[in-house]
Amino acid sequence: MKRFLSILLTAILLMAFAAPALAEETVALKIATWTSNEDQLKLLGSFVDEFAQAKGIKIDATFESIDFAEYNTKLLLELQSTTPPDLYWVLETAAPAFIASGNLAVLNDAMAAYNPEDIAETALALWKNGEDVCAIPFSTSPFVLLYNADLFAQAGAKTPDELIAEGNWTWESFREICKQIKDKTGVWALQTVDGQGYDARILHNLLPIVRAFGGDAWDENYEVSIDSPESVAAVQLFHDMVYVDGSVVPPGDESSFFTGAAAMTMSQISRVSNLDEVEWKWSMTTLPGNVPVIGQAALGAFSRGKNVELASELVAYMTSESCVARMAGIWPPARYSVLESEAFLTSNSRIDPEQMKNAVAASIATGRVLPSHQLYPQIEVEAKMAYDKLWKADADVAAILSEVAGIYRKYLK
Repeated sequence: MKRFLSILLTAILLMAFAAPALAEETVALKIATWTSNEDQLKLLGSFVDEFAQAKGIKIDATFESIDFAEYNTKLLLELQSTTPPDLYWVLETAAPAFIASGNLAVLNDAMAAYNPEDIAETALALWKNGEDVCAIPFSTSPFVLLYNADLFAQAGAKTPDELIAEGNWTWESFREICKQIKDKTGVWALQTVDGQGYDARILHNLLPIVRAFGGDAWDENYEVSIDSPESVAAVQLFHDMVYVDGSVVPPGDESSFFTGAAAMTMSQISRVSNLDEVEWKWSMTTLPGNVPVIGQAALGAFSRGKNVELASELVAYMTSESCVARMAGIWPPARYSVLESEAFLTSNSRIDPEQMKNAVAASIATGRVLPSHQLYPQIEVEAKMAYDKLWKADADVAAILSEVAGIYRKYLK
């Protein structure tokens, strides 16, 4: 009996000492993104810390930055691996594919505590499967034009803002100032989006021009028009800027706007932090043609992860009003309460409130996201092989776009 009591007492003591240790157990979560910006990752990390503190747990969050050009491919592979991410960013173009794959957890319950009615239904539409929300947009960011005002002055060229004031901000007038800048300064006039306009960001690069001309890749009914006369004329204009005018940074050349090697670039406000140390004057405005194209990104939880419920709750917290308000100056929000606030217009100290209003907020109100489809990953890979044929001086633009259209129609039928 004494031996039994001794064993029981020892067990009780061990349990007493073990309890605090169990309470301190750390949950490891892996989060996949395509940003490698240290300040942005630090901000995201602070949201994780706040969430963990509120839950009374410890979370060891590992952020994995996957190169944008390889993001979809590598992410899909990782989701099949033994160490998949628990949370991950999703591109708008791949939204239907990720939803159809079943890789995204349903977030309805997790987001219920964070005023889901505040999120624009138009922004959520792409991320829903019936009534189920499978990912929550944290960024609804229009493409804007960043420009080097000093190079414009050196070339004696009218600035985009001057052309806007004249009512002459078109892709044709844009082409003219690009040629003037290159001829007068010897500096490239335009760098494509992230320098990837011939590769990973073909549609990001071409669609602002194509849509301004009245064309498109395909519409919401999957009607393909990339081979329409309007689309052909738009792509021909860009092709001529590269190969006739020689004003655009060509394929294979890594000259960057952010180092002063190009006068302009199509970009998003998350990139303006790259201009913190430049010594030249820069500004921001809308793209020519005033047909905004929006890049959207959402955050989702892996449906087959080890901590699905916790990951889903963290997704909901990271896209709450509080977190979205602090991200707004980097990634424009889809929440009405933040987007319509005066605080949003001053959320990025690098950007003038008037520019934020005219180039960002107004574009969000009228812009459209990039086209998407359940089979987008396959479409993207096959179509790129056809688009690659564009990037030579004697390319037959109409014939190549006809080939691209054939690929689109094959998958969109």
